[in-house]
Amino acid sequence: MFVPLFHKKNFNMKLALKSFLFGSAQSGTLAHETAYALFRFYCGISIAIGAGFSKVFHKIDENSGEGWDNLAFGVPNWFVKQVSEIGFTFISPSFWAHLAVYGEFIGGLAVALGLFTRISAIQLAFQFFVVSFLWYDEPMPFAMYYQQLIFWGFVLIAVVGDGRFSLDSWMKNR
Repeated sequence: MFVPLFHKKNFNMKLALKSFLFGSAQSGTLAHETAYALFRFYCGISIAIGAGFSKVFHKIDENSGEGWDNLAFGVPNWFVKQVSEIGFTFISPSFWAHLAVYGEFIGGLAVALGLFTRISAIQLAFQFFVVSFLWYDEPMPFAMYYQQLIFWGFVLIAVVGDGRFSLDSWMKNR
């Protein structure tokens, strides 16, 4: 006996296909909120671990091993120098370097968890704007896709905010 896959009286296959191909998940739906939480988590954790952690815990001796005994806590001197070279010297390059490094690490973790989401995403968007459009001698608007993708990802997170599955949302509802 053949049992139809969709047997609801009001189901319209043509409308369902059209909606799937040309529609979008409505904000507030479980699919939308889950996908956004995963996106926000990935953006935050990739910056925290990939960019921030390696600067917060940097090598003492570049020629030595990878163990914890060769790691120092703080902002590396090479990064302070880079910050100075692009012109962030008001107050001091060290101030801006510390803000950037801890912004990447702590801000990335905050975005991943959805804690102080907008302020952390704004800071990271600003930082990746600098990386994408000011850091290099000749920034290319569409050739530096990785840095610019991160920039636009944090812009999106800053605009959308925390989402349902976040610590911010949990704290608002308590």
